[in-house]
Amino acid sequence: MPARLRLVLATALGVQCGVAQSDLWQHVGAPLTKKIARVTLGQSQQQSIVGLLKARVSLDGWCAADDAEWLNNLSYETIPLSPQVKVLLVEAGRGCARGGQGSNGAMWLIRFDGLKPTLLASPQQGFNGWIYSVEPTTSSGYRDIVLGWHMSAFEADLSYFRFDGKFYRAIGSATFREDEDGTQRIIPGPRTIVP
Repeated sequence: MPARLRLVLATALGVQCGVAQSDLWQHVGAPLTKKIARVTLGQSQQQSIVGLLKARVSLDGWCAADDAEWLNNLSYETIPLSPQVKVLLVEAGRGCARGGQGSNGAMWLIRFDGLKPTLLASPQQGFNGWIYSVEPTTSSGYRDIVLGWHMSAFEADLSYFRFDGKFYRAIGSATFREDEDGTQRIIPGPRTIVP
């Protein structure tokens, strides 16, 4: 393929990715203001989740395999991702899996199929930080999610996640900024993330 044609194709693809990123982020609103509902799980459900996460320590990459203390401080919340399925947001407590300020940290989305926990998202797919928003758009029966990662008091990296029928995967990135005058902006990233 001639160099000029490669350049034209690369430019066209870059423009399409930029448009896709802009379209993806134009409907994302302000950060989630209402608290996701905390839930108390039975001992057997907690133990099955702890067992699942403990088995994934090397895959998720947050803590050393011999440091299981963080598994004692998990929080469990319901998150409205599907009207037909109860989905749990499991967040690591302070320690190796959550930063000192408490906002950036390891998270997992889990649903129960009978007594068995099924993983929908994990740090292995980049599911880290904090919930920025739950979007009205759906894919394969589950709502899209935007996660934030605090970079400073006025800036956060955002990742847009969509369910592919098996797992949530990042499909876009952006930066959230709050200017000195309080104006908040979402600036789409330079490219679309391809799962």
